[in-house]
Amino acid sequence: MSVISNLCKYVTLRANEINMESYITTDNMLQNCEGIRPYDGTDNITSAIAYQTGDILLSNIRPYLKKMWQADHNGSCSPDVLVLRPYKDKVDERFLYYSLRRDVFFDYIMNEAGTRGLKMPRGNKDGIIRYRITLPDMEEQRKVAAEISHWDALIAEAKNTMAGCIIRKQAIMDKYLK
Repeated sequence: MSVISNLCKYVTLRANEINMESYITTDNMLQNCEGIRPYDGTDNITSAIAYQTGDILLSNIRPYLKKMWQADHNGSCSPDVLVLRPYKDKVDERFLYYSLRRDVFFDYIMNEAGTRGLKMPRGNKDGIIRYRITLPDMEEQRKVAAEISHWDALIAEAKNTMAGCIIRKQAIMDKYLK
């Protein structure tokens, strides 16, 4: 077992430039670790945290919504989003992401790590970073992450197929059921 504070750090470096196309806030992060959607808020953002490809972004507001995403590009985010940067010499970044992308981690944030506030609880940063994960050797981490990534890709493909079915069904209904 390893404490995640030994495997990653919080990034607090402010972004020099804020690009709205890569800006992340708790509002455009999707629930249940489903990723992100484009930011559609105002463009008068004055302060943001810089994130990089591979960083893990975690909404610190209402952690029970399970809003977490692993960045596939560089950008900036709201200070309400925690940015965890894995130490690549200690942990495979995808393995760490998948280790955290579990209900048990979000339950830990809500119960053991502690939260502040009732209506919109915030996670306790000091408690979150003390979460423990099982840490096999690097080769095994990569194998596990690759297998989970494979299944994630198949799930994404199936979701796209299902979305297309809904659109085609609606087109048939619109055409024949006037």
